[in-house]
Amino acid sequence: MGDDKTPLMRHETTLVIQYDKNHYLGGLGDRIIGLISIKLISKLLKKNFCISWTKENIKKYLNYEKYDYELLRGTENNVKVCDSIDNQTKLKKYLMMSTTLFPYGVTVFRLNTEVSQYLYRNRLFKRENYFRDILNEYRSLYTDILIPTDYLLDRVDKLVAGKRNIVGIQVRCGDVYMNARQIHVTGYAKNVGARLASIKCMCERKFGGDYSVFFTTDNAKIVSAVYDAFGKSRVIYEDSCIQHLDRKSVDPDMAKVFIDNYILSQKTMLLLISTNSNFGRVAALSSNHSNIYSFIDCRPLDKKGLLSKQESWI
Repeated sequence: MGDDKTPLMRHETTLVIQYDKNHYLGGLGDRIIGLISIKLISKLLKKNFCISWTKENIKKYLNYEKYDYELLRGTENNVKVCDSIDNQTKLKKYLMMSTTLFPYGVTVFRLNTEVSQYLYRNRLFKRENYFRDILNEYRSLYTDILIPTDYLLDRVDKLVAGKRNIVGIQVRCGDVYMNARQIHVTGYAKNVGARLASIKCMCERKFGGDYSVFFTTDNAKIVSAVYDAFGKSRVIYEDSCIQHLDRKSVDPDMAKVFIDNYILSQKTMLLLISTNSNFGRVAALSSNHSNIYSFIDCRPLDKKGLLSKQESWI
């Protein structure tokens, strides 16, 4: 960890998750993984928790005033930075072995992986319940941490009003399908029709004909396949610009990113996700039900298995 000349909060012993303009931090799902991890560590260590989100201005969509670091900064100098992007094990030994964790006035984290699990292997916290605690934090994501604004909720309501038994389907095909100048491909775009047919059978077994489908993807070319499979009148789709938070913005309106994740998380009765996508994972983890399945083969998914794509407590 290194020094940072950024002004600090007036409160002592604070942990801050930071999304700033100078670093690549991952998309919304990656960032939430890091946010929940640091919030849980803060709670266990009885330290203050704050969010510093300056990479984009998301306050039109989500209210995090309760934890907003920018509202509370002071002029202290006792600050350390922990830069651990895409490196989950960098803090592993420290969290597992140290008994004087993060003793600075403020520790700022640039982090997008699930590291809180290692603290539960520390002898000081071995009697605590990791799964209970972290799943409780995820359940509070959209009710306490990132609270949707009236603007976002109005747009959500226009999409889902009057819809019953909403089935969420999230398909991560790869950055190559967005205006992101990336070559990342997942392979999920293959055999979409057959996979949607299997999902349709599942929906009809569970709900008969009384259900709607909310669909989100990074590949606009497969939206038509969803209309073909379920019928356009049954499909809910936020038809605005597809973007990735950590890529160059192609539209100043970022609402779709947050609308899609919020609906997947808070408005569905059944959810099918791309397990290689943290966007889908955090929607599942923060949802108020456990009816979670894989988009690829419709197999049931345990939330515990979605907490980390890298090393896991399990």
